[in-house]
Amino acid sequence: MNERTAEARDVGLLSAAVVLGVVVSFLFSLIGLPLVAMGAAGLAHRGRVVGAAVGSAIGVAVVGVIDPASMIFVAPAVVAVLLAVVMLSRVDAQWVGAMLTAMFAMAGAGRDYVLVRTEGTTLSSMLSSELNKMIAQQPQLAGGSSGAQAMRDGLKTVLSLIPMMYFVTGLVTAVAVIAAIAWAAKRSGRAVRVPALSRLDFTPHVLWPFVVGLLALAASYAPIANAATWGVVGLNLVWCVSALFSLQGLGVSAGVLNRTGVGLGGRILAWAALAVLDVICGGALFSFIGLVDFWVNFRRLPRDGATPTPPMSAVSDR
Repeated sequence: MNERTAEARDVGLLSAAVVLGVVVSFLFSLIGLPLVAMGAAGLAHRGRVVGAAVGSAIGVAVVGVIDPASMIFVAPAVVAVLLAVVMLSRVDAQWVGAMLTAMFAMAGAGRDYVLVRTEGTTLSSMLSSELNKMIAQQPQLAGGSSGAQAMRDGLKTVLSLIPMMYFVTGLVTAVAVIAAIAWAAKRSGRAVRVPALSRLDFTPHVLWPFVVGLLALAASYAPIANAATWGVVGLNLVWCVSALFSLQGLGVSAGVLNRTGVGLGGRILAWAALAVLDVICGGALFSFIGLVDFWVNFRRLPRDGATPTPPMSAVSDR
């Protein structure tokens, strides 16, 4: 196979990945959008930026035919991915990740809002209705039992955390998209501003919304107007920032494992043990490690007067 034929094959496969990823993203965004990112980045690194845009447009058009309502999510999400492909060679991954997270969260919330409004209801009403159906189908929970009340209390908490769920979903998808772009860049020998996991270090400014969240939670217990609203705001802020702390904690764990010099088998066992401990701690272990790291700096990373993350062509840890 000559070089021209190989190039045509690669371009065709990457273009197909973009179209397929867009089509898949309206059902499985965590799979589809990273696939779009990988294909678009591969095309961009070959000087085929127009091809990436055309493939994305074709995919969006297909989604519009299959499920027009999903365009509310897919179109802005794909635009955000294409922007990330262009930005990551010049802009630090933290800012790109913030842009992606915000776009994915808002697009997902907008899509769900339109879907439930077309049915003449709201997301809260729909979830409450489903819970009441579940209770009615289980006689042991009927009649105002403690079990039914516990389920209603649980639903109330879940409903109050809906904004956090959109944020976390957007954050996880953003991380996957950035990883896909970095992988494509590494394959093409290009540099992107994406640090290895062991050097992931968020700006200390993420502590401010955490502090505000704690203050809002404290205000919810005070005899003031709209105390319940303050509680909802505070709870969502604390949980959202805790998700960022979890990523920081994962970075700390990866950095410590790098310094120990353990092999692949030891790393697998260590990550498995940490995952089990995190579950035992209710998902708070990595968040706590990440929070403490802002003061302790376990990895001794340069922070005061540190320069922005330099371009890197590899992002994976050993």
